[in-house]
Amino acid sequence: MKNDPVSKSIAVAKKAIAKSASKDITLPNWPDNKRGTPNSFLRSALFSAIQSKDRADLKRAILASQAGIIVTYTGQQLNQEDLSVWECIVHLAKKHPLGYICEFTGYEILKTLNLPTAGEHHKRLHDVIIRLTACAVEIKHAGTTFFGSLISSGVKNDETGHYTITLDKDIIKLYGKTEWTSVNWDQREKLKRKPLAQALHGYYSSHKTPHPIKIETLQKFTGGRNKQAAGFKIKVQKALEELVYVGFLKSYSIENNLVYVIKRNTTLETQNNDFRDTATTLETSKQRL
Repeated sequence: MKNDPVSKSIAVAKKAIAKSASKDITLPNWPDNKRGTPNSFLRSALFSAIQSKDRADLKRAILASQAGIIVTYTGQQLNQEDLSVWECIVHLAKKHPLGYICEFTGYEILKTLNLPTAGEHHKRLHDVIIRLTACAVEIKHAGTTFFGSLISSGVKNDETGHYTITLDKDIIKLYGKTEWTSVNWDQREKLKRKPLAQALHGYYSSHKTPHPIKIETLQKFTGGRNKQAAGFKIKVQKALEELVYVGFLKSYSIENNLVYVIKRNTTLETQNNDFRDTATTLETSKQRL
């Protein structure tokens, strides 16, 4: 009978499912040659410019970040390799509502990253996916706090290398109208295995007209570990040369420990039109640098 408790429960469940389906949440639809990335990722040390061998295990660590952003992290430290994989997964996931599975093969991701597809690279890719799943991130930005892992869960077919990945619906909170950037993927790929250049490319991509910034502030934002400031300055100069070479920067200069850059492409790449948060203030110190 339709009025019995079981039938009523089924009817309520169907209505809930229908209601949920009508509220599907999808990521912004950026072009195929770009990667939509939250500014909170690009303007903090969440994805550091470090080698894999230098990763640290962090627990409730407050990471260096630009004013207006607070990032607290638990897990094995992430680097630019992890960001590239995450960007690829999210790029595929934007075709589907968040909270639903995103399907791809390890081969597909490796080819997108222009990496060899031998067995050791599949293992390295899987390690990245596990790391992105195992971490706990808390990001406070623009009046909202997101907390969770960067990948909710997933299943891998060990024979075919086929993955089904789920991203948390709440990750959309990191994609507010003015809080994400379309990163030029071709340029980023040309900077592969040059983590500092990739980190600076992301940071400057997130600003339409970058303000001068102290070298020591860039070191904190990129997770640099050079004990000697002069050593990091040399690395920054080399990284900026790479950004000129790939066509991202028109020019740069370093004067009195301040880095000045002029972007070659004046088209609005960032979705952030409010540049008040470009002040080089670290949330961790609350002091103007």
